[in-house]
Amino acid sequence: MKYLPFVFKNLFRKKTRSLLTLGSILLPLFVICVMGTLLKTLSRDPSEGRGMYRLVVRHKVSLTNFIPEAYRERIFQLGGIQEMSIWCWFGGKYVDYSAKNQFARFGVEPEKFLKVFDEARFIEGTAPDWISDRAGAIVGDALAKKYGWKVGQKITLTGDIYPITLDLTIRGIYTAENASALFFNWTYVEEALPRVKGRIGTFYVKAKSAADVERLPKQIDALFENADPPTKTETEKDFQNGFVSMLGNVKFMLTGICTAIVFVILLIAANTMAMAARERVTEIAVLRTLGYQKSTILGMILGESLLLALFGGVAGLAFFVLTFPGFKAWLMNTPMAGFAAGIKLFPSVLAAGFGVAVFVGLVAGVVPAIRSARRSITDGLRQVG
Repeated sequence: MKYLPFVFKNLFRKKTRSLLTLGSILLPLFVICVMGTLLKTLSRDPSEGRGMYRLVVRHKVSLTNFIPEAYRERIFQLGGIQEMSIWCWFGGKYVDYSAKNQFARFGVEPEKFLKVFDEARFIEGTAPDWISDRAGAIVGDALAKKYGWKVGQKITLTGDIYPITLDLTIRGIYTAENASALFFNWTYVEEALPRVKGRIGTFYVKAKSAADVERLPKQIDALFENADPPTKTETEKDFQNGFVSMLGNVKFMLTGICTAIVFVILLIAANTMAMAARERVTEIAVLRTLGYQKSTILGMILGESLLLALFGGVAGLAFFVLTFPGFKAWLMNTPMAGFAAGIKLFPSVLAAGFGVAVFVGLVAGVVPAIRSARRSITDGLRQVG
């Protein structure tokens, strides 16, 4: 520790170069944190384990195709099922079709829905209020905050897939890990459009055990293999990942970008340390003549590199933490609002960012440090800077 002031002084000997290097570490590390957060959000379970027993049953060909509601009884006969709820995408328009007014809106069976998604918790309003009102709706707290909605407020959805107008009353605001959707009673649509009765988008099935989760998908799909229409059954997590896969191998792309950024940071820091060590060849030789050991020289050069990377890394992490609320708020006003609701500051991402800074500092400084420590005193004194 007694050499720390000396190392710190050498670090900012060339202030312009050091500041530019810090900036070259800060901004890429900020990008790494953004990418890492997106990757973490894509790979995590939004229900934090509570949805591990949920399955999704849909049309085998496409989500835009319907399956008969009559399949429910036949699926229940397979056993191992705690509850089932229909999910029907309504779509439509709220105010206008702009990106800021896009959010998920589904028709469900309120009482069954709350049993399947038992992690949802009401923070305003009550479940009985929603269940008893055919024109009632519940909204996620993230959505309520975005639009300033309150319990008792009326909102209007103008249909496109279903040519009706829904005049809904907010009967509850719920909180969950991904609280960015609106749910209403599907009976409202069936009563207004009798022709759609019995045709649904998906079933959400809550199994009783892990063993049931393992066997039910195969049994359900086998049950309707020769039916019209056939079904595709998968876990809730696989169902969610299916939407991500439509964009291609996003995880591979983000991981590749992060790896490339780390390599670029490493080259920049290594170049800076190589220049700093080369400029001080004679100075280091003088220190050696004064009795400084090779290990001390190696430690000072390596410490300088590590401090440089840590300053840039901590600044990058701090910049990310400070700008995160604004970043999330911006995403909430885009069509990615449903995804953005599950984004948060992940300690593992911040720890990984700090680890990258340490790795860059050590690797970038190791070669200049070893060369400086190994160079003989006579060669150093002969060197002209």
